[in-house]
Amino acid sequence: MKAVLFDYNGTLFEDDDINEEAWRRTYKEITGTDDGFRSLYQKYIGIRNDVFVESILKTNGIPTDNEKIAWWSKRKETEHYQKICLERRDRGMRKGAEKLLDYLKEEKIPITMCTASIRENRDFYFAFLGLDKWFDLDKVVYDSGDYKDKKEMYLEGARRLGVDIADCLVIDDSAKSIQKAAEAGCRNIVVIRKENNPNLPQIKQRINSFEEFDYGLLKRE
Repeated sequence: MKAVLFDYNGTLFEDDDINEEAWRRTYKEITGTDDGFRSLYQKYIGIRNDVFVESILKTNGIPTDNEKIAWWSKRKETEHYQKICLERRDRGMRKGAEKLLDYLKEEKIPITMCTASIRENRDFYFAFLGLDKWFDLDKVVYDSGDYKDKKEMYLEGARRLGVDIADCLVIDDSAKSIQKAAEAGCRNIVVIRKENNPNLPQIKQRINSFEEFDYGLLKRE
């Protein structure tokens, strides 16, 4: 394996509950109620913020434009998600993650993150968990508005590391993102075990924490 591409939300950092609560608060701010939130959220988990915000607005018959979408997308992160994280400072990365990251650094295996989060959250993650110990901020692929989906993000992540996506190991938790990694041409995927994990031949391991990670996957050509 020549490189490893990590998702962040729900993968390196267990924040499913935080992310859902942040979206719930945002949805309620926009619509005045949380009626219909759960079903819409299930549909858009792992999707870029702007896509989800636009859907909330349109589903509820609220006029929309790019400026409004960008404003709500940023507010969801800075006003809700980040504040909830800071309220729960005792929560660190998924168990075993730091050990794996240390190993990758020691073995000089290139890594980066590909996250559907916006720049403000990328910067927050680095400060919140000290990610600069392992990751190069400039190589992180995030929702800059330049990528259609996680497929394009994973391809860009591989490009930034100077390797082919087929020679990368992708680690992700979102069913949609896992599918996009496979569509991008990734042949080796490790997934965080969840009820909606897809069944794909590219998935080599399903784990609850990185304590279960098979380090042998990193030696597979």
